[in-house]
Amino acid sequence: MKKTSLIFAALFATTFAMAQNTATTTQNGNGNNSETTQSGSNNASTEQVGNGNEALQSQSGNNQASILSVGDENQANQFQTGTGNQASISQVGLPSRTDVSNNNFATQIQDGQGNNASISQEDKGNGLAFQEQLGDNNSASIFMRNPWGASEPGNSSVQLQDGDRNRASVSIFNGAENSSSQFQEGDDNWSLVNQTGGGNSATHGQFGLDNYAFSAQTNGGSTVSISQEGDENIATTTQDGTGNFASVSQTGDGNNTGLVPYWNEADRGVIQTGNDNIASLSQGGNENNHLIRQTGDDNLALVFVTGDSNIGLILQTGNGNDALLNQTGSANNATMIQNGNMNVASISQGN
Repeated sequence: MKKTSLIFAALFATTFAMAQNTATTTQNGNGNNSETTQSGSNNASTEQVGNGNEALQSQSGNNQASILSVGDENQANQFQTGTGNQASISQVGLPSRTDVSNNNFATQIQDGQGNNASISQEDKGNGLAFQEQLGDNNSASIFMRNPWGASEPGNSSVQLQDGDRNRASVSIFNGAENSSSQFQEGDDNWSLVNQTGGGNSATHGQFGLDNYAFSAQTNGGSTVSISQEGDENIATTTQDGTGNFASVSQTGDGNNTGLVPYWNEADRGVIQTGNDNIASLSQGGNENNHLIRQTGDDNLALVFVTGDSNIGLILQTGNGNDALLNQTGSANNATMIQNGNMNVASISQGN
């Protein structure tokens, strides 16, 4: 009987150790609220410095979660179900950890295994960040930094991933009222957004496998939209100026506008340098390759492609130029070069 009791005691101790949760909460200030709920073997930490901050953590499985809020009226929420997920939220001003960031909102939702989500809001305040990952081994990162200027309006970022091994990253520096949205459905997709300045907008939608999208926006007031439906498509854009608009739509497999890796700016598919330029590129088919370069102001470039293995290049240098390229069929090749002002050109190819 004594031996049996010792065996049950050992089993109980082992079970307790395997299912042990750890939670730490530190609050300095007034009117802060923190709630942590854990089931399984999780680790959670919350630190609130300031007044009126809210924190909610809910974990089921074996996960890691951390929240740091320095300022007033910040809200942070984390919900994780599965195994090996990691989530972190940091809401703090710059240049030092003692500087405050107020009225930020951040939410992270992860359901699966091995996902990693991080949000860092180093703005003056009024930032909004949302991440949801469904699947395994996905990675999502939001970094927003605006240490100068007024506290509002803030920046906003949304990342939604459904699948496995997807990567989404956004970095916003030294500006306000920027917005980014990244949607990924499938596996092994990459989406990266860099914004500098204020009032920029970027949207990436990827539906398929192994798609790659990158957008860089400098100065402010520019808009970019990338949509990829299919597999192994590449779309990269650069906007340096104000009031520029770029749209890339890819339907099919192996379409290219730009090259990987993204950090070589000269290899990006759509490059706009100047103000109020418009570039729209639609590729429907497989293995099409097109580039658009606009230097100046108020230029317009439109590309419509239906078919396979088509190639097109538009180079515009000057102001107020218009270019239209329409390709239907397969293996068409077109080059359009405009130097000067107020030029108009169109090419239509079909077979």
